[in-house]
Amino acid sequence: MTNKLKVGVIGLGSMGSTHLDIYSKINDIEVIAIADSIQSRLDGSSKAEGNISGQAEGGVLGLSVQKYLDGMDLINNPDIDIVDICVGTDLHFIFVEAALAKNKHVLVEKPLARTYDEAKKIIQLAKKKSSCHVMSAMCLRYWPAWVVLKEAIENNTYGECLSLNFKRQTSFPGGAFYSDESQCGGALLDLHVHDTDFINYCLGLPDAVFSQGYKGPSGGVDHVVTNYIFSKTNASPLVSSEGTWAMQEGYGFNMSYTANFENGTLSYLLDEDETLKLFRAGFEPKSIKLKEGMGYEHEIRAFVDEILSGNKTNFDLLLQAAETIAIIEAEKISIETCSVVALEA
Repeated sequence: MTNKLKVGVIGLGSMGSTHLDIYSKINDIEVIAIADSIQSRLDGSSKAEGNISGQAEGGVLGLSVQKYLDGMDLINNPDIDIVDICVGTDLHFIFVEAALAKNKHVLVEKPLARTYDEAKKIIQLAKKKSSCHVMSAMCLRYWPAWVVLKEAIENNTYGECLSLNFKRQTSFPGGAFYSDESQCGGALLDLHVHDTDFINYCLGLPDAVFSQGYKGPSGGVDHVVTNYIFSKTNASPLVSSEGTWAMQEGYGFNMSYTANFENGTLSYLLDEDETLKLFRAGFEPKSIKLKEGMGYEHEIRAFVDEILSGNKTNFDLLLQAAETIAIIEAEKISIETCSVVALEA
C-alpha cells in the first residue's frame, strides 16, 4: 500500500507509548505527529512505564514526527487520518468531539468516557459522522486468552458456562491523575472497567449488580468486588469480579479468570508469566497455547483493518463500551447504598 494511514497520538503515558510501539510494526500506518503537555515526554528525556511486560518498550527518541504540547493543535493538522487519544479519562470526550469535528478516525483509550452521559454523547457524535471510524480501546476483547474464553462461552465448547470469576490486582500507580478520582474514576472505573466490559461483551447487560468496596488513595473506590446478576434465564452463570489498586507497594500486577463449565474448567493467570490451563475429568491438565501478542496489538490491527476495508464503525462494540460505564456507575451506587442496583436495558 503506497498511501499509508497517517496517525497522530495524543498522550504519551504508558498506553500512548505502547500504541506507538504497535504502530511501528504495522505497514499500513505512518505516525506523523505526537502530542503531550509534558515537554520531557515529547523530547524523550522522560518516559512512562507500563505495569505489564511488553508495554511502552520504545519511546519517542528517533521519531521524525511533528510534536505538539497541545493535542488540539495535533487534531487541527490536516494531514492526519487517525487521532489516537490516550489522555486522561476526564478529557476523552472533548478530544473525541474535536477529532470528529475535523473528520478524523478516532481510537480512544479505555474507558470510552468519564461518565455514561459523556459516553452517550460520543455515540451520537459518531453516528452523525458515519464516514469516521470510532473505536473504544477495550483491549480484553482482543486479548488471546480472553478470546479463547469468549469462544468457549459462545460455542458451548465445554458445555454450559456455570460460573465466571475475574480478578485484577495491583498496587497504587501514583501520580496526579490517579490521585484524583474526579479525573480517573478510581480503580473502579480505570482498572475494574476491563472485566466489567468483558462480562458485558460476553453476556450482555446484567439485570442488576451488587458491589462492595472501599475508598483508597484516589479518593474514590479503589477496591471493588461485584456480583453481576443475570436473571433472564435459569441457565445464567454465577458471575463475579474483583478489581483493586490498593495493594501494598511492590505487590506488582496480576490479572486472572476462572471459568467453570459443565465439562471443563479454564484457569488463566498473568503475573510474571502467562498461563491458560484446561482441567477436565479423566484427563491430565492441559496448557493451552495462546496466540502471540497482547490485546493492544490485536485491537489496533482490527481498527486499522476496519478502516481499510471500508466497513462502518462496529456500533455494537461502541455501544457496549458506553453501557459498561453505566454498569460501573451502578456498581458505585451499590457500594454507596449497600444494595442491589438494577440496570435498565
